[in-house]
Amino acid sequence: MSRRVVDLSLATLHELPSPCRSCVFWESRDGRRGGATGDPRVAEVAKEAWWQATQLEWGPPGKGVFVDDHLVAYALFAPRDHFPRARRLGPPPSDDALLLATAWVDPAYRHAGLATVLLQSVLRETHRRGARALECYGDRLGGASPAEEAALRGRCVLPEGFLLERGFRLRQDHDEFPLLRLDLRQTVRWQESVGHALEGVVAALSRRERAPVPAPARAAVEVPAGADEPLLS
Repeated sequence: MSRRVVDLSLATLHELPSPCRSCVFWESRDGRRGGATGDPRVAEVAKEAWWQATQLEWGPPGKGVFVDDHLVAYALFAPRDHFPRARRLGPPPSDDALLLATAWVDPAYRHAGLATVLLQSVLRETHRRGARALECYGDRLGGASPAEEAALRGRCVLPEGFLLERGFRLRQDHDEFPLLRLDLRQTVRWQESVGHALEGVVAALSRRERAPVPAPARAAVEVPAGADEPLLS
């Protein structure tokens, strides 16, 4: 069993789980799947157009984890200006940071460390792109009650608790979607200089991305249509 972490390209969008392929929560201002017609294919075309434009202007806006040529996890990230929803969701992200919009792990591979692997890969790309931090909106209401969870399903916002557990810190508060920040300088022990420390981060992340693939936690579970759940470790 082999594992590889790669840039997601326009050609690999079809590998995304079916709810995610037609989800344009972050790629549009209203986030409607299928637009006014409710046709998922309409949203798929819109997502492809957004992805192509972002890739040409900035670079691939996603990372994917493949196990034996099967996509089992992915993350969506880019500068804030590429996400129309960020202008309406909550506090604006910082100029010096990339925005981690959302992420997903196949239920069959959760609790196997792939969430951490994915986040490390995004942090490495954040450094390579010259950004000083990775910022992300946290879902504060998710998990409060089954009814609220159902209402929030499809918002594609990562749980606040998940982000706090992985080193993100509150940058700007909000009742529903606080903005959290993970400064690259917080991920290493300072030694001689910032440059030296960040080089250590990149080297460490490179080694960890080549680590042996973890075994699935349980048998594969098909993601039901419409259950566009965020990443769980």
